[in-house]
Amino acid sequence: MEETHVHALDYVSVVGRRKWWLIVPIALSILVGLLLVRFLPKEYTSTATLGVAAPIVSPNLVNQASPLDNQERMRAMSQQLLSLQILARVVREEGLGSGAPNDPKVGGLRRRITITVPEPVAQTNEIRRLDTFIVAYGDPDPARAQRITNRLATVFVDENSKTRAERAEDTSMFIAAQLHASQVRLADLEGRLRKAKEAYMGRLPEQTQANLQNLSGLRQQLEANATALRSEQDRLSMIERQIDGLKQGNADVLFVPRGSDAALPPESRLLTLQRELATARAVYTDKHPEVQRLEEEIANARKDVLAERQRPEADRLAQLQLDPAYRQLSADREMSRLRIRELQRAGTDAQRQIGVYQARVEAAPMVEQQLATLQRDFDLEKQQYSDLSAKLHASTIAENVERNRSGEQFMILYPASYPNEPTKPVPWRVMLISIAAGVFLGGAMTLGREYLDRSVHDVRELKDEFEVPVLGEVARIQPV
Repeated sequence: MEETHVHALDYVSVVGRRKWWLIVPIALSILVGLLLVRFLPKEYTSTATLGVAAPIVSPNLVNQASPLDNQERMRAMSQQLLSLQILARVVREEGLGSGAPNDPKVGGLRRRITITVPEPVAQTNEIRRLDTFIVAYGDPDPARAQRITNRLATVFVDENSKTRAERAEDTSMFIAAQLHASQVRLADLEGRLRKAKEAYMGRLPEQTQANLQNLSGLRQQLEANATALRSEQDRLSMIERQIDGLKQGNADVLFVPRGSDAALPPESRLLTLQRELATARAVYTDKHPEVQRLEEEIANARKDVLAERQRPEADRLAQLQLDPAYRQLSADREMSRLRIRELQRAGTDAQRQIGVYQARVEAAPMVEQQLATLQRDFDLEKQQYSDLSAKLHASTIAENVERNRSGEQFMILYPASYPNEPTKPVPWRVMLISIAAGVFLGGAMTLGREYLDRSVHDVRELKDEFEVPVLGEVARIQPV
């Protein structure tokens, strides 16, 4: 059996034999495409261009947040434009429906809206913010498409400004509430800290240095007081020895009161004269009148001393009471005793105060540990209050900026234009699809008809069909 070989001319012959099976479907598809272009519902798309206006007030002055990147900005723009609030308002103002959340007109309006960005900005890779958006709306009525697109852009710009102002107001209210709560907590912590410091007054850590200085001063005062006390005690001992010498009539105790020598006691007068005699002998001879006078007075003074010692004790004490020297010594002794008592009392007070300040210094670490938690909470709350105050000030400025529309705002760069050509259906696209469908259908019908046809058309098919030799072939006779 011979192998079957298919030549390209075989397909040409098939097309020649079944040309109407191919031409008729293609013609019908072209006719159907024309009918579809003519009678399919048309949709007109109107576009409006929105832009972001530069803020009047510098964002650095109002401490605005960092701008969103392109994807987040596009997502936020789409979510806000397609929000129920904006779409419901457009539906109500255009009279398309009630604008209720379950209104089907709202869903239909959302499906017909598209948001894009200009191609040069969309295709670039440079890092910059999107500042232009194109809002498109499709509708069978071109005038209504233009009107709804303009309405949508206007409502979006207005609602965006209101939303920004409301967000700024809500932010200020929230921060104000947080600031008030922080102020209440700060006042409570301040009161607790004040009461704790009042309870530990004198033992606070910040008073340790002052306590140490007072402690050092008291110790120096105690040393000076001890020195003064010893000096005063020595002075008292000397005065008491002088008084005892006067009482006992000892000539080695000399007290020189203010006034003449006649007021001196006999013992003191004798001692004074003996010293004057010693001084005179150092200058004069024994025959000098001054020396002789002093010797006579010394002899008389010794007689007076002997007479004084022979007097009764009571008479001597009574005589001493009349002696100005004795009275002066007695007064000095009492003053010295009073001074000693004062110094002793001052020393006792200094010792007591030293103990108090020493206890305060030793208790300071324990007090600091007890106040550390409360002080830390107070410092943290105070810092938080300061931060909230600064944020409230900044949010108030931002609120005023948004209320006056002095910040970043959307604006309509190009209003919606009247669409003259429908965007759906696209004629060339419909025709191309129809022709492609016709060619496919015609080719399928042609091949199917050829496959179902069992007649023999040439010598090769005859050989393949019957496997007999062909002796001759009659050419096709074309009618004249």
